[in-house]
Amino acid sequence: MDSFAGIEAFARVVESGSFTAAAGTLGTAKSSISETIRALEDRLGVRLLDRTTRRVRPTEAGRAFYARCRRVLEEAQAARDAAQAHQTTPSGRLRIAAPEGFTRRYLVPGLPAFLAAHPALQIDVVEGAGLVRLVDEGFDLAIRITREPEEGLVVRRLATSQPIVVAAPSYLAAQGAPTLPADVAHHRCIAFSTMHWAHTWSFTGPDGGKSARHEIPVRPVLLVNSLEALVAAARTGLGLAVAPDWAVGDALADGSLTRVLIDFDAPQAGIYAVYPSNRLIPPAIRAFVDHLARDLRARSLNV
Repeated sequence: MDSFAGIEAFARVVESGSFTAAAGTLGTAKSSISETIRALEDRLGVRLLDRTTRRVRPTEAGRAFYARCRRVLEEAQAARDAAQAHQTTPSGRLRIAAPEGFTRRYLVPGLPAFLAAHPALQIDVVEGAGLVRLVDEGFDLAIRITREPEEGLVVRRLATSQPIVVAAPSYLAAQGAPTLPADVAHHRCIAFSTMHWAHTWSFTGPDGGKSARHEIPVRPVLLVNSLEALVAAARTGLGLAVAPDWAVGDALADGSLTRVLIDFDAPQAGIYAVYPSNRLIPPAIRAFVDHLARDLRARSLNV
């Protein structure tokens, strides 16, 4: 027997003076109410209600018990109200895992407007290149840049990440620019160790008048697990690097990096918001994902 159900049924009978009325309030059968209260009395070892053919009223023990039950029910209602408030208004703490590099460029700039619109929210951003276990590590949401999102998670695609090959003008002046994917094998390369192109660079592009796939094994002179380090190393003239277009936009604009192999495309990845469940999604998650999708479009990231 559910103790809380027994308490609630007993309180409704006392307040209405009737098993029938209490059953109507709770949306159940009169017989169910009667059985629930009888089980409660058996468990407590005391009679709570005096029953006659005309009316039901609490015993002396029942009146004392009812006074305490009211407090329990009021606290339970307050708890329900608080939980439901979290389902209607973004509030509390939102813990987000986000890729290093992406956070500074695309997540942080939009936070002032988002937090101004939702002042009851606090944001906790954990930045890094590795994957996190959302539930086990206490994350509400993660931003993932990948070709294939994990199974078992709710996924919303926000934008596209296009890898491109770049190098510093000083490197290209000294070593020449590759014109075909096969030329990469003769160049110094810098690679991002956590991504799929760490040791094999893949391209699609022209080959004898047809589009073909090119798989080029590389032996990086430098492996890094930080996107910022990858871009910084390329800027020093250390070698060729494959990096997402959004990560090198500033460097291309200021001339510290130059794109090469323009006619050949590396496989695209998606930029995704992922979270554990689509059942009763907290409004904080929904509001932030909607905000980020709009913000990425406004910042002209490939959608």
